[in-house]
Amino acid sequence: CRARCHVKQDCLAAYLEAAEVADKAVKESEPGMLHHTFDQDPTDPLAFTWSEVYKDDASLLFHLTNPPLVKFVEQHGEMGDDFSVEIYGTIAPATKEACNALPFPVKYFDTKFGYSRVA
Repeated sequence: CRARCHVKQDCLAAYLEAAEVADKAVKESEPGMLHHTFDQDPTDPLAFTWSEVYKDDASLLFHLTNPPLVKFVEQHGEMGDDFSVEIYGTIAPATKEACNALPFPVKYFDTKFGYSRVA
């Protein structure tokens, strides 16, 4: 999963602080989150991408309702000016339905073939 976000110019420092708080809280509260990084775009200092790998659909669903993440999404609404999610890999219809109810665009990239060595 990738969550792409863009920050308002005058909110960058506060946004980075909020993102770091969210990252630490996710690490502590989500054992099903196998990979969670916040990466800066090399050409736009106000653009960032959360890169995430989940153990399973249940872990993704938990993430979407985890209070620290919900708080961060609310903070993004105040400090950001763009947010979208891309989900890579095939997910269950019920998970896709839950994602479709999110307050931001979600694009799905269903797997046709390949493998992952992420345990």
